[in-house]
Amino acid sequence: MSQNEFENQEEPLTMERLDPGVRKLISIISEHIDDVDNVSSLDEFLDGTHQPKEPSTPDVYNFLSSNPDVAKKLHGAIKDELEHHGSVTAEDIRAQHDERPDVDELKAKVEHANARYVIPSDADKDADTENSKRLEIESESVDLIITSPPYWRKRNYGVDDQLGQESDPDQYIENLVKALEHWRAFLRPHGSIFLNIGDSYNNKSRVGIPGRFVRAAQEAGWTIRNDIIWAKDNGMPSPAKDRLVPRHEHIIHLVWDADDYYYDLHGYAEVFGNGSNPGDVWRMNHDRNTGGHLAPYPEELVRRAITLACPHSVCTKCGVARERNRVRGTTELDTSRPQAERALELYNQSDLEERHIKAVQAVGISDAGKAKEFQDGAGENAKDVQELAKEAKEVLGGYFREFTFPQWITEGWTECDCEEPEYGPGMVFDPFSGSGTTIKVANELGLHAWGTDLDTSNFDKNQSLSQYQ
Repeated sequence: MSQNEFENQEEPLTMERLDPGVRKLISIISEHIDDVDNVSSLDEFLDGTHQPKEPSTPDVYNFLSSNPDVAKKLHGAIKDELEHHGSVTAEDIRAQHDERPDVDELKAKVEHANARYVIPSDADKDADTENSKRLEIESESVDLIITSPPYWRKRNYGVDDQLGQESDPDQYIENLVKALEHWRAFLRPHGSIFLNIGDSYNNKSRVGIPGRFVRAAQEAGWTIRNDIIWAKDNGMPSPAKDRLVPRHEHIIHLVWDADDYYYDLHGYAEVFGNGSNPGDVWRMNHDRNTGGHLAPYPEELVRRAITLACPHSVCTKCGVARERNRVRGTTELDTSRPQAERALELYNQSDLEERHIKAVQAVGISDAGKAKEFQDGAGENAKDVQELAKEAKEVLGGYFREFTFPQWITEGWTECDCEEPEYGPGMVFDPFSGSGTTIKVANELGLHAWGTDLDTSNFDKNQSLSQYQ
């Protein structure tokens, strides 16, 4: 075999190389069809000798025809998985942060505590009350809170003093907003909260829980940056015959300091939006095989919130997050546009250099001087800049315009003002951890994670760390 033939050989396809969605699809089908006698040997397909065989008994067809409920479930399972599974992986998100610090061990723990009364381990003595619970994490140690409190009058988890069983919705909202104040003590100044909340019915009328919560949180001093709609195609069935079954919930993004909170829209847009702002509707279905927990939210919800609002590197001395330095690119164009793709093609085929493109960007479409640092004299670009731009326009023709609005790119990360800064992973906190979805995903993305719950039996630390390890 020649060297070229060797280099051009494709890597053998293995289960490990399959897209996770395809592997999940195989698992789903295997749950319903575990054996088909009339399938030929895979070896026959590999050596090209396969001959289709007439099945003596079409077992699978007959079975599904005789059991339409099973067929419907199989179809629904495949459809849900294909619609739910996107192209975004944990590796895609991790790749957005080349400043990620290495650590020997990530934090991953759920403490038994009532989320309404938690206080930091270093809180003042006067913070202690009859119900308060000091956690093993300190004040201003958390970068992002992601949580889904129990919805009002939806499920009774069978524990004392639980949130969600109040007889009055206003009392539920009051208790939830008071809990926010406890959680704020854990947040770093740049921290924020993503809170998943759904509505309820009372006397056949929507109660309006999300709207009530937003108003109460604002009155308590919080700023609502987004009311994200979680749209889903699957969900709990409803026996109601005189209304539509709800297929959306709310994810409220709250910040305390509206002028100084961590937010990486660039990284989020790169991963989830094709480089543009994807908007405030998140289409996600519930994950399959979520174990015994009654109300888990999807892992994608956590991935999205973390990508937006949790720094992956924070100074362990001063708590300042490293942020992305963004600059306008030169030849980084949106190639989904045919004009941009053609512009790049012309540029790559030419002898033009980046200095020509920078000159085009400086001169602009009408020589108005987009980048003033390139300009000399009375509002005119320097002659050498004008000459470079002229050369580029002669080569590119009208396509030069594409280079006047390039995409933004990352040019390193900020540093804190500490003399010898030391950086560690960011920290995610979930006051209502349940089975630990938030903690699992945070660890998977290389972040510390902490949680509380009144029932910690659903959380498995080894499982939460499995993907990261």
